[in-house]
Amino acid sequence: MTDLTTVLLVWIPLALVVYNWFLFPVMLVIAVKLRRPNPPPSSDGALPRVSVVIAAWNEELCIGDKIRNCLAFDYPPELLEFIVGTDAVTDRTNEIVLSFEDKRVRLWTTDERLGKSEVLNRLMPLTTGDLVLFTDADVLMSVDALRIAVQSFRDQKVGVLLFHYERCNENGHAAEGAWDRYENWLKRLEGELGAAVGVYGWAMMLRRSLCQPIPPETILDDWVLGTRPFRWGYSAVYEPRAHTWTKAETAGVEFMRKTRNSRGHIQAFFMMPDVFLPKYGVKSWVLFSHKFLRWVTPFLMMAVLVGSAAGWHVPFFRVAFLLQLIVYITTPLVLVARGFLRVFLFPQYYVWANVAAFTGYWQYFFGRRPAYNWLRTARS
Repeated sequence: MTDLTTVLLVWIPLALVVYNWFLFPVMLVIAVKLRRPNPPPSSDGALPRVSVVIAAWNEELCIGDKIRNCLAFDYPPELLEFIVGTDAVTDRTNEIVLSFEDKRVRLWTTDERLGKSEVLNRLMPLTTGDLVLFTDADVLMSVDALRIAVQSFRDQKVGVLLFHYERCNENGHAAEGAWDRYENWLKRLEGELGAAVGVYGWAMMLRRSLCQPIPPETILDDWVLGTRPFRWGYSAVYEPRAHTWTKAETAGVEFMRKTRNSRGHIQAFFMMPDVFLPKYGVKSWVLFSHKFLRWVTPFLMMAVLVGSAAGWHVPFFRVAFLLQLIVYITTPLVLVARGFLRVFLFPQYYVWANVAAFTGYWQYFFGRRPAYNWLRTARS
């Protein structure tokens, strides 16, 4: 194996992975330390009106709890409205929504299957709030989340706010919890720079002026809605005190979710490739370092594996190849491991997540596209 091949197949891919996971966070910490701090937003003045938007499909198991959770917000009732949009449901979701006597709860529904992105397009013009909270039906929020979140929008540069989230369930893999803590830490740092990325539809808040229609075929509506404001000069921040909770799923269900997200990532890249260009400054740097490199990691891992195999005659690469092979072969244990054993499978879970990503890319380019984009995880 030539030195050039070693550099291209092993050292450059490894360097990019190390940069993504270790050097980039260090650079973020330094950038936050060196930045000129913005004056804290004033707590004076009237609270803004907030529209809470919930797009739902067959959510009879959780829509009632979701609405009750929202009605319990510690926020002036006259400044809140709740709009639930349902998409050709076949269960009791509409009946449950209509059972609430609170006049602030409104239902929009259709008998034609449209997909989540188009449902959101139909709901956005119905909002009357200064701010719009998009949140999923299976997510619960702390009662003070709204009152805390709206304070950030006193800064007129802020267009998007990300909420702190936690996934809670004994079925979830230990690596998912570590992943979530790491991601929330990154978002907090990125938010200090006005460049919080990795928006989740579990809960995100936008200025209503930024709630413009998105292509109906959009897979990751949250990513597009939360990233597009960068084009218009707005910042995205993260509020660690505004808590949301959702359910951690089993490794098999998470695989399906990550596969779907990967299809959406490829689509989002072709939809908005310009956001990765240097013209958006620190936001482009964060998007490239946090998201783009994460998206291409499956290919970087393949390159390292091939490069290590090609260098079999060198003891270092022989050991490296065998170690990778052991991890790859034992990766299916992620599906069956329970309890304390899951702690020992962090490398395997990392491989598992990247296999899901690669599967999503393959489906996007060579698979059959669904007629609609509403492929959520099953409720229980």
